[in-house]
Amino acid sequence: MRSMTGYSKYSYQDENFIIDMEIKSVNNKNLNLKIKMPTSLNFLESKIRTKIGEKVTRGSIDLKIDFEDRREIENLFEYDEQICKAYLKVLTDMENNFGEKFTNKMDYLIRNFNVIKRKENDNNDYEEIIFSKLDNLLEEFLEFKDTEGNRLKEYFIERLEFIKERVTEIKKYKNQVVAVYKEKLLKRLENIKEEVSFNEEDILKEILLFTDRSDISEEISRLDSHLKQLEIEIKSEDKIVGKKIDFILQEIFRELNTTGVKSSSYEISKIVVECKNEIEKIREQAMNIE
Repeated sequence: MRSMTGYSKYSYQDENFIIDMEIKSVNNKNLNLKIKMPTSLNFLESKIRTKIGEKVTRGSIDLKIDFEDRREIENLFEYDEQICKAYLKVLTDMENNFGEKFTNKMDYLIRNFNVIKRKENDNNDYEEIIFSKLDNLLEEFLEFKDTEGNRLKEYFIERLEFIKERVTEIKKYKNQVVAVYKEKLLKRLENIKEEVSFNEEDILKEILLFTDRSDISEEISRLDSHLKQLEIEIKSEDKIVGKKIDFILQEIFRELNTTGVKSSSYEISKIVVECKNEIEKIREQAMNIE
């Protein structure tokens, strides 16, 4: 189990580069990744998104990268001598043909023809150094998320055990519901028998009707099944269980509602309220599960 809440920070420095990385995340239904980094690294954005998407499936993530290249500036850029000569020849021909002089042909050349470019091997250098450090950042980030997830798992197991105990109590009261109703019905009839005429067949029909209306056997059976499935998902080694858990909790909540309405028992209704409160606690925390 992995939490959507996570944080990690990583710093690196050598004679060539200074790198500071920070990543943090909170819960979100989908993966929402925001990246802030220098424009010199923009060519890496798509690959960074792909890499993080392979590790994380849900959450709102903020990644910040500060990067400084400490190498001598003259070693970072180059120009194509042949292209520059060709452009200058064109500019000189234009001066000769039109009898006008450019104020500064070199300035015009640099500004308009983009002849100075970063060396291609620098992009490769950047990609190698950035992704090697990104691996370190993500490793600690995922460890943080796993630690938070395990803490939540322990909490869920405690709440689940509480609910299972209460469902066991409901089962005990379930068999008493009809007997209690029958006793109350006969007592009321005893009090009014001189005013109203009735026979045993009518009483039997009423008791059978109540028994059918208040039977929660199916609801209890489904509750047992859902709770068992919830326990399986909570204890699963799968990192991605958040959506499954949320769906199962909805089903448990629905069965508890029906149980409380059908049972017509104060004791059962009280237990149902306690269980629903526990479900809400789990649902609130489950929003942080990836």
